[in-house]
Amino acid sequence: MTTLADAERQHIIQALVKCRGMVGGQRGIAKLLGMPRTTLQYRMKKLGINPGDFTG
Repeated sequence: MTTLADAERQHIIQALVKCRGMVGGQRGIAKLLGMPRTTLQYRMKKLGINPGDFTG
């Protein structure tokens, strides 16, 4: 069974892969997911996601 946190984590990771780790800006995942960058950064920290792992 997948928890809500697991689903949210996978969704954010998929977006990070697509945007190559860019969180803010025109090509960042905050815009892609339609949420404020600060909220997204808070959730990534809470879920233990490091955007730097998805650059390149």
